Amino acid sequence: MTIEDRWGGDFKLPTRYLFDVYYILGMMKLAKEGDLGLFTHITTDSLGAPFIGQLNDFPEAERAIVWFGGQIARVVGLMPAANLILILSCIVAAVSFYTAARFWKISRLSAWVFAVVYAFLPHNQRSLDSLGIIFTGLLPLQFYCLWYIATVQKVSWRSFRFRLTLLIGLLSGFLSIYWVFFFVQMYILALVCRLLKRRAGSITALIPVAGTCLVAGLCLGSFVLYRIDYGANPAALVRSYFDIEIYSIKPMELLIPHWGQDMSFFSDFFSRYYEGGRINVGERLWGIYIGLVAIAGLFFLFFKSIYRQIHKRAPSLPFLAACWVIAYSSFGGIHAAFSLIFNFYNIRSTNRYFVAIATLGFLYFVFVINRYMRSWSFGVRLGALLLIALLGLMDQSYQNYLYPRYDITTSVIRERVMADRDLALRLEDRLEPGAMIYILPAQDFPEPLVGRGAWKLGFFIYDPIRPFLHSTKLRYSYGSNKGRAGADWQLDVQELPPREMAATLGSYGFSGILLNRKGYGDLGKQLLTEFAEAGWPMEFEQGVGSEWVFIPLKPSENPILPTLTPYALSAAQ
Repeated sequence: MTIEDRWGGDFKLPTRYLFDVYYILGMMKLAKEGDLGLFTHITTDSLGAPFIGQLNDFPEAERAIVWFGGQIARVVGLMPAANLILILSCIVAAVSFYTAARFWKISRLSAWVFAVVYAFLPHNQRSLDSLGIIFTGLLPLQFYCLWYIATVQKVSWRSFRFRLTLLIGLLSGFLSIYWVFFFVQMYILALVCRLLKRRAGSITALIPVAGTCLVAGLCLGSFVLYRIDYGANPAALVRSYFDIEIYSIKPMELLIPHWGQDMSFFSDFFSRYYEGGRINVGERLWGIYIGLVAIAGLFFLFFKSIYRQIHKRAPSLPFLAACWVIAYSSFGGIHAAFSLIFNFYNIRSTNRYFVAIATLGFLYFVFVINRYMRSWSFGVRLGALLLIALLGLMDQSYQNYLYPRYDITTSVIRERVMADRDLALRLEDRLEPGAMIYILPAQDFPEPLVGRGAWKLGFFIYDPIRPFLHSTKLRYSYGSNKGRAGADWQLDVQELPPREMAATLGSYGFSGILLNRKGYGDLGKQLLTEFAEAGWPMEFEQGVGSEWVFIPLKPSENPILPTLTPYALSAAQ
C-alpha cells in the first residue's frame, strides 16, 4: 500500500476520531513520571523543549483521577492503567448505587440487580477521552447524603450518616471540576431545604461542603498561583458565551434515543426529529439519552410531586433537584444567564449534567419498583427484576455496541499503538539521552482549534503527543501550554524556509525534526524535497503508512534559546 493510498483523500483516519484520548494518556504519563502531582505545579523536561514544559495555564479539570491513573501505570503500564481506570469507574458506580439503595431500605436483590444496570448507563460507556467526566460513580451516595442533610432533625458528629457525608464531601473535591461545582450546587439546595424547615445544626451541616471546596481548592491552587507568579495567559483557555449555549442540555434529547430510528414502527417519528433540521446542541457525539429506566423514574417522580402539590404538601428534594438541574443546565437556562452576567465561561459543558438527571430518575424508579414488588414471592420478583434489567441494559447499550462512536477495529488500534512504540524505540536507539526533537507541523497545546497553531488536516488535535507516550529518554518541542513565548516560538520557526529552519533548530540544540505527513496536503513531499535540496535529507520514515519522517540535524555545542523569558510573557490581550 502506497503512502497516497493510506493517507490521501479526505483524511478520514482512525486517529482523527480519538479526540482527547492522547491528551489524557499524556497527562497520565506525566503523573507516572512524577511531573504531575496532586497539588504542585505541572512541569516536565520531556515536553516543551528546549525549555522546561509548563502545563499550568490550562487547568487540569480531572487532576486527581489522572494522577491516580499515573500511580497505577507505574505498576502495570500506561495503557493497562487507562483501561483499569475505565473499569474502576463502572465498579465505583455500581458499589455507590448499591450502598445508597441499601441505606434507603431497598432490598438487597433489587439493589444489586439495578446497581449493575446503573453501572452501564450510556454515560458510563464513554471512552478514555472522557475519563474525568465519566467518573461520576459517587452520584448515588452524594444524593443520599444530600437527602440526609435536608431531612435529618439534627446534624450530629456522632451520627454515622454525618461522618459518611463528610467523607463523600471530601472525596467529591477530587472529582472533575464540573462535578465539584455540581455537588456544591446540590448541597446548597439541601441546606436551603433544611433552613426552610428550621432544623437545628445547620452550621455543622456546612462542614462537608467546606471540605469539598478545600480539597478542590488544593487541587486547583497551583494553577492560581502560577497565574499570580507569571501573569495572565488569556490565550491558553479560550472560552466564550457561544460555548455556554452550544454545550448545554437540550431537554428533549434526554428522552430521544438514537436507536429509535431503527424501529420501523417509530421510524417516522424519529426521522422527523433527526432528519428535520434539528440544531446540534450539547453532546453531539455521544448524545444525552438517559435510558428507559431513568425516564420511567422521572415520570414517577414528577407524578408523585404533582400529587403532593395537589394535597398541599411540600415538594420533595429529588423533585427540586431534578427541576434545578434541568433549569440550570439547559439551553439558554440559568447557567447561561449567570455566565453572561459575570462574564465567566470556564464551566461550560452543562450537558454533562444529564447523568445526574439520569441518576435521580434511576434511583426513584428502583425505590418505586421495590415498594411495588415487596409482597411478591422471591422467584417472581427475581424474574421480573432480571427482565427489567435485561431490557434496561439493551436499551442503554444498543447504540454503543451496534453503532460505536469509534468505528475502529481492535487490530487497527493495536497497529497504530505498536507503530508509535516502534518509532519511539528507533529514535531512542538513534539519539543520545536527552536529545531534543522538533515536531512538524507545529500545533498549539492544548485545544489547537484556531489561529496559527490550529491542527493541520489529518494531523489531528493531540497526535503530536503520540511519540512521547512511548519515550523514556527524549525531549519534544510539543506539549507546553500555548500563549507564552516558551511554546509559541515553534510556530514562528515552522514558517521559515527549510534551510533556515534546520539551521535555526540546530542552533537551539535540536537533534532532529519529526515530520508527520498527515499535516500536509501533498503528504509533505515538497517540504521534504526542499529539506533534501538544502542538505537535510530524511534519514528514515516509519509508522502506519510511513506517516512519520525523521530528518537529522546538527545540534550546536553551545545552543541558544528562542526567547529569554519564556514563561513571564503572555499572549496579546
